[in-house]
Amino acid sequence: MKIANWLNKPYPFIDKILNKLLLSILFGLFIFLFLIFFQPFGIAERIGNKFFYLLGFGLITSFSLLISYILLPLVFPKLFDSNYWRIKNELIFILCNIIFIAILNYGYYIRFEYDLVPEFNLFFFGLITLSVGIFPVSFLVFIREMYLSSISKKNALELNSIIEQKVKIVPDNEIITINTDAKADMIKLDLQDLIYIKSEDNYCKLYFKEHNKIQSKLVRISLKNIEEQLKNFPEILRCHRSYIVNKNHIQKISGNARSYVVHFALCNETAFVSRNFPKEMLI
Repeated sequence: MKIANWLNKPYPFIDKILNKLLLSILFGLFIFLFLIFFQPFGIAERIGNKFFYLLGFGLITSFSLLISYILLPLVFPKLFDSNYWRIKNELIFILCNIIFIAILNYGYYIRFEYDLVPEFNLFFFGLITLSVGIFPVSFLVFIREMYLSSISKKNALELNSIIEQKVKIVPDNEIITINTDAKADMIKLDLQDLIYIKSEDNYCKLYFKEHNKIQSKLVRISLKNIEEQLKNFPEILRCHRSYIVNKNHIQKISGNARSYVVHFALCNETAFVSRNFPKEMLI
């Protein structure tokens, strides 16, 4: 059960080009150094120039990772949406990378031993690649998740300390008006009754207080449109691509490896905070 919970934890997909380049180069270098020092399975003994031969495996690793981390997210942006990326997604992605690298490595191996009888088939060669790469990669995922979680939790504690000490001043009632795509459907609420808004495809779901109960309403409108209509209310913040929150209802903030999470005083629902959003604006 603990393993299942860990696998479903949010995990940040690497989105900065520099970090992707660095990761690809470092893993290619690791593969090359591992092979040059240990020379497993007697592969290098069959080729005269061991250095350049084994360097090729490292270059293939770097090239494969560059394709996976840079090209694929551009072609399939929804598949690599960092807002829904989990540790299990990262591990599956890594496993697919290992299979891809194994296929390229096998082709490279066959090419350089074209005049010899190949010692390994593709399946066994895949096992070689898996055994070399899976442990350092899984260890890296675990350490990175622990490190990012600890940093986020520490920052969240500092923010919560400020939230608890801050004296909230409730402003005079202000009426907010949201004009939806349906002309006959216009939303009017007291500013202090609005808790948060969540985007759901071409619709938005509003959560608000009415008669001392939490209500919700689904309306056809984009979150960007609502953000534009409420831009003159400093209490209303778009903290995520899918969420707008009323910061007067924030009870606390928690952190995980991927982002921060807003908890509300009036309901058990939560909202995500983008990593690039200035967290200080929430207090």
